[in-house]
Amino acid sequence: MSKSYFEKAMKTTVTIIYGMLMLIGFNNVAQSEENLEPHGYSNILEAIEIDKTSNIESAKKYIELLEKDYEKLNPDEKELFTLFKGHALALEGKFDDSTKKLEELIRNSKNETLVTRAHALISNIYLFAGNYEQAYQHASDAIEGLDSMDSHPWHKYAALQNLTSLFRQSGMTNTAIGYARQMLKVVSQNKHPLQLCGSYFELADLELSIKSVDMARIHSEEAMLHCNEANDPIYYTLALDLQTKLMAQANKSDKALELLKEHYPVVKSVDYKTMTNVFEIRLASTYLELKDFTNAQTIAELAYQRAEELNDKVRLMELSKILASVYSETGELKKAVEYYRQYIDLEKEIDIMTNKRKMAYYMVSRRK
Repeated sequence: MSKSYFEKAMKTTVTIIYGMLMLIGFNNVAQSEENLEPHGYSNILEAIEIDKTSNIESAKKYIELLEKDYEKLNPDEKELFTLFKGHALALEGKFDDSTKKLEELIRNSKNETLVTRAHALISNIYLFAGNYEQAYQHASDAIEGLDSMDSHPWHKYAALQNLTSLFRQSGMTNTAIGYARQMLKVVSQNKHPLQLCGSYFELADLELSIKSVDMARIHSEEAMLHCNEANDPIYYTLALDLQTKLMAQANKSDKALELLKEHYPVVKSVDYKTMTNVFEIRLASTYLELKDFTNAQTIAELAYQRAEELNDKVRLMELSKILASVYSETGELKKAVEYYRQYIDLEKEIDIMTNKRKMAYYMVSRRK
């Protein structure tokens, strides 16, 4: 994919009207907030469904729009809006507000599909907040509700995506792969490019983590194809990161570097910190593999600061290892030792967290 095409895809994330034309599929969407017709609420909700992780700013504006007209929504629209609002609050880091919204939906809704989605989503929020037993209890409830979900093309996909994420973050890779495969089976029926993009990426990334390189390469190629078609800049960036990992394993780090350098300015322009951090780690690692220690150090230090802002211990661990290697190679041994110790401490901390999560999962499973 050319740089100019990727830049066009990135600009889509901040162009609301263009996004609506592409995603909602009807022409008369450039209406003012004051003149929003009631029949348009379902279309706006459909746009949020697609945008909520891929085009966060667009989804946020849609949510603000519907929040003003909340009393005009019908009961089903109100419940779906509550689900999306809970998701948006979680992305903002407002975990208490998010879980309050989602718990309220779970208690009061009679819509089994939305309740299942709420369970799957809230399980990830509780996991991130360190409330492991609550996380796995909600995950268990979500798993029980999967078979009773309706046939709407986005509902089961979203629930399975959340479950895949939950078990990936818990270190239960084989369980995560099982849900990723279920997700791919579900979306293969609907064949929506964005769903295929996300499903193939999740599966490929998990396969690479267990050294199933051949399958990861096959599914990574599929991810790139569908993420391109979906015009989704965030998933495309993640798929590109995955491709460069595979290139590095095939001793093609120079080719990987070309791709990373080409797209790095465009990735930064989106201002999505987590995605930028992932990209910077891959870029710093690739510079290190090619023994360009000056650029490796510059990018890794920048990425380290970003990971600190995000309080992302996993990425801080990765960056500590990269910086330890860089400083060792450049003769700054005191700094190398400092970062290596930090890497060991973070690795132990993450292992402890993973074990706690697995124990909580075991305790919840025994109750069933």
